[in-house]
Amino acid sequence: MEPISDLTWIRQLSLSSVERLSIKGFGIALVSIPTTPLHHEERFKYRLLAFDPWLGKPVLSVDLESDILGGFCLALQLGREHRILARYDSPPSLPEFRERALAEAEAALPQAPLPPPSTGRARKRRQD
Repeated sequence: MEPISDLTWIRQLSLSSVERLSIKGFGIALVSIPTTPLHHEERFKYRLLAFDPWLGKPVLSVDLESDILGGFCLALQLGREHRILARYDSPPSLPEFRERALAEAEAALPQAPLPPPSTGRARKRRQD
């Protein structure tokens, strides 16, 4: 699978509260991004990131995003694809987001992470 193209997840994981779980063999991080004076206009309020264990990077993200008009939308990123799933006048609570995001991730992820394609070259075995 292809990783998501948005790399802000790296900073958000280090600066936010994170709940960890697993779906279908993918590592899940549920991130609640705090509003700070430095990042008061943060684009994301909540994110669910699904990590492919072969890549070590998220391949799916379900996000509660703010838009330029002051509303909120639930969006799904799968690789380079970005779709709006729902729009909100006021943001849902974290438990409401969690329930919807987990359902969307469950529906969008394959049954199990796919191993990376073989390069056709044998790997050298490490000698101790």
